[in-house]
Amino acid sequence: MAAKPPPKGTDSFTPILPLLPRKSIKGMDSSAKRRNSHFVDAHGRWKSSLELPDVAAVDSGQALELIKVALAADPSTRSDTALHLVYKWMKDNCKNTMIFGSSHDYIGREICRQMRLIKLPSRAMLIRQGDTGDRCYILIDGLVDVYCKDDSHILTCDETTTDLQYNVVKVTTDYGEYKATLGPGAVVGDVVLLNPSARRNATVIVSKRTTECCLVYLGRVDYVRLIRTVSMETSHYVQAEVLDYMYLFQKWPTADRMKLVAQMRSTTFRANDYLYRAGTIATTMFVLVSGEAMERQNFNLLESSRPLASKHNAAEVKINIELMLLGPGEIANEHAFLKANQVGAFDIKAVTDVHALCISRHMFECMTVSDKDFVQDMYLKLVALAADRDDYRRERLEFGSRYPDAHVAMTWHLMRMGNLRCARCGRRGHVANEVARCHHDRKYDWAPLQLRIEKQVGQTQAVLQKMTRAASAVVAFEQLSHPVSR
Repeated sequence: MAAKPPPKGTDSFTPILPLLPRKSIKGMDSSAKRRNSHFVDAHGRWKSSLELPDVAAVDSGQALELIKVALAADPSTRSDTALHLVYKWMKDNCKNTMIFGSSHDYIGREICRQMRLIKLPSRAMLIRQGDTGDRCYILIDGLVDVYCKDDSHILTCDETTTDLQYNVVKVTTDYGEYKATLGPGAVVGDVVLLNPSARRNATVIVSKRTTECCLVYLGRVDYVRLIRTVSMETSHYVQAEVLDYMYLFQKWPTADRMKLVAQMRSTTFRANDYLYRAGTIATTMFVLVSGEAMERQNFNLLESSRPLASKHNAAEVKINIELMLLGPGEIANEHAFLKANQVGAFDIKAVTDVHALCISRHMFECMTVSDKDFVQDMYLKLVALAADRDDYRRERLEFGSRYPDAHVAMTWHLMRMGNLRCARCGRRGHVANEVARCHHDRKYDWAPLQLRIEKQVGQTQAVLQKMTRAASAVVAFEQLSHPVSR
């Protein structure tokens, strides 16, 4: 009996296999749980990412069985531990494909999150030469044979409108010359992802030496969606690597940092733009990715210390005090963000072009209500950081009010004298850009990261400038073609 057609509106990753019985996915038995104790606990649940061992140190057979279980589950319920295992396998075995070879880790994990497992029996046809399709396949377990013949003897059709796909074929059928046998990690059919009019250039059939072939597929619609956003996502996630070097987030697991980054928003400020204006309600806290910003406070002071000055004729002096200089990898606007009235007394102005990640108030409140140890550790460090900075700001304000005529420009040497904590290692006595004095384990990787960020941000800005120039040219052409009559 033929399988029922898939209902409309279903997820494109739901496996529907025409003319084939769909096998139920059974849970792991007790013996499998004991064998896979590296990744699951005694109750069969996935361990947390903190308890996850090195995948390379685990038996490949155990890892493969767990990958199948993870891919067979609903993507929305896939745990971070399972996602880590799947992505690690894909990264190690699918090196000859553009899907994982050039993608950033964060993007590759999101691709793995959407994959679903399908199973085909021996001699099942996966791809037929000459047909048009919209899927590429990645082999997880089993073997497939590749055949090819002359184009003149090919009958073509659309895979989406035929029942021949995934059907078991006869051994006597001629599909052309045998070319190769592909195993786990091979990617087939990826030509149609970028070219909708392309036809399959070979026939792929599950090998007779394989009783059951396990594979995952990726549809063109989903792939195009990923390609369209890969530029902005890459820029965003490359900037988000700054969090790996901040002592505020040093205890956060990688999976939880990824979730936090996914909720952040990237923003750019030109030189002399304001990140925050004094007297306004603070709705955003910033993580500076590149560039420098300055905290400045303006206030009026009655100058009554001069000779012959009285309360009636005292001169009013306007003072502009530079409180603090902020650089890459540092938190900005935490003062007003943590206050009860959410209003700060000083401006934060960009000294150079600044690229930052934004933490909204709603996001911060939802994050800090968690009782997880690493979240509470981050919150306590942030409160201590804000208290240290407030003490330093008071010293600067006191100095500025005593000597209003002495304008002392804020520099990094002056910031080092403030004895604030380093944004990367958390120790005092130096600033974050003094690599020789920093105690961070990866301090020498900071400079290459900044170069990657500048390169990525520059490429994104160049694309935006090209789009702006193209739009301006279209508007100018329209104005010349249809002049406005006066």
